[in-house]
Amino acid sequence: MRRGTSILILVSGVFLLAIVISIVAFSGGGGSDEKIYAGELYEVESGSFGVTVPTSGELAAKEKINIHNLLESNAVIIELVDEGALVSEGDVLFKLNDDDIRNTIRQSELNVTEAINSLDTARSNLVVAEKQRDSDLATKKLAIDLAELALSAWREGEVVAKRQQLLLAEQTAEKDYSRLSKKYESSLSLYEQKFLSKDELDRDEIAVLNSEATLKKAKLDKVVYENYTHQQQKQKKNSDLQQAIDELDRANDRHASKISNFVSTVGAKENQLESQKSKLEITNSQLESCVVLAPAKGMVIYATSMGDRREEGEPLKIGKKLWRNELVMTIPDTSNMIACVRVNEALSGLVSDGQKASITCDAYPDTVFDGEVLSVGVLAEGGGWRDPNRRDYTVEIKISNPSDIALKPSMRCSAEIYVEEVEDVLFLPVHAIRRTGGAVWVWVQDGGGFSQRVVELGRFSESYAEINTGVALGEFVLLREPLPSQVVSRFSEEGGR
Repeated sequence: MRRGTSILILVSGVFLLAIVISIVAFSGGGGSDEKIYAGELYEVESGSFGVTVPTSGELAAKEKINIHNLLESNAVIIELVDEGALVSEGDVLFKLNDDDIRNTIRQSELNVTEAINSLDTARSNLVVAEKQRDSDLATKKLAIDLAELALSAWREGEVVAKRQQLLLAEQTAEKDYSRLSKKYESSLSLYEQKFLSKDELDRDEIAVLNSEATLKKAKLDKVVYENYTHQQQKQKKNSDLQQAIDELDRANDRHASKISNFVSTVGAKENQLESQKSKLEITNSQLESCVVLAPAKGMVIYATSMGDRREEGEPLKIGKKLWRNELVMTIPDTSNMIACVRVNEALSGLVSDGQKASITCDAYPDTVFDGEVLSVGVLAEGGGWRDPNRRDYTVEIKISNPSDIALKPSMRCSAEIYVEEVEDVLFLPVHAIRRTGGAVWVWVQDGGGFSQRVVELGRFSESYAEINTGVALGEFVLLREPLPSQVVSRFSEEGGR
């Protein structure tokens, strides 16, 4: 019933027209006011009729190549192919002013050269720093080796020799002291016997005292050496070695930091060089984008001539400035055309992929093209400010063009989509059907007049509607509004519901 409601709304104009015709016929017949003319009665019959969805729209290419402006800025057209021209692959579509780009390329080339020089300098500084590090570290390692050798020479040579020297001095002093002590004792005996003089005895005593002092000094020298001099020399030698090791570590840290800085500088210069090279490549590609060639054979259509853009801004022409990534033109494949039509949302449920259709173009009104539904839009589109309550779905219909007629995009067209064939049912013309509130009814012949009778609708088309209940085969239905004198009975509005 919901679909029947939508169709009846669509044919309300036809219904009103039928009423006007009926009034004119009865008022101008010249005979009885109750006369029924041929064609005003329709006999309920059983048969078949086709359900179609009428629609309209415009042609479009199923496949097309969009040509965009690829320049980042300052894109001004200096050469332009004519709209509608047939181009081959490689033909020039349009050219853009390249003066600024060429200046940018020259500057980018200078920047690349400067970046290369800076990188070479940074690499040279790194090599010099690495050589200085190697030389300095070799010197520091040599100092460590010398300190280790000095420590070994002192420990295994000087210390041994010194200890032997001190031991020899002590032993010599002991023997000398022992010898002189014995001599002195002998001299005392001889002095008592008057064989030695007092002077000779004194000399022997002095010699004993000197030898005793020499012995004490030898022992003291040994103690001083072991407890003080040896420890001092040992600490000095170990300190020299440790300082040499620490200096190597400090040199390693200094050079590592310095080398790291140079490595970072080289990396930064390499990045700068890559950045400048990338900018140069981009600018060169921009220069290539100043001359746009046709990627395939086809017909040129300006973007400003398509769809909603027809009224946007100035038309495409030489001297016009283009925005980045702006659609400039398209090259449609005119050998594979489709009809893009709009179907009201009330009827969109009747349309599905694969249904057959017939298409007629305004440019070729005498030619009917066969078609097949390719797709039905997912989302409905509004009717805009002209009809804000209208909601339509876009339907794409593939067109078969065996005659190879020169179809072009944006040509206006109308189409009928064949939904189904209703077979072996009772049906009536849609302009015989009336509505009162929620009731659907018709005027059925009843004796010498007509009575209202409620009917139940089934499937429908623009012209006919299937009648499930309410009328019988062979009954006659009045296609117009009867005169008051012709009305036999009316249904109750409550009963009609």
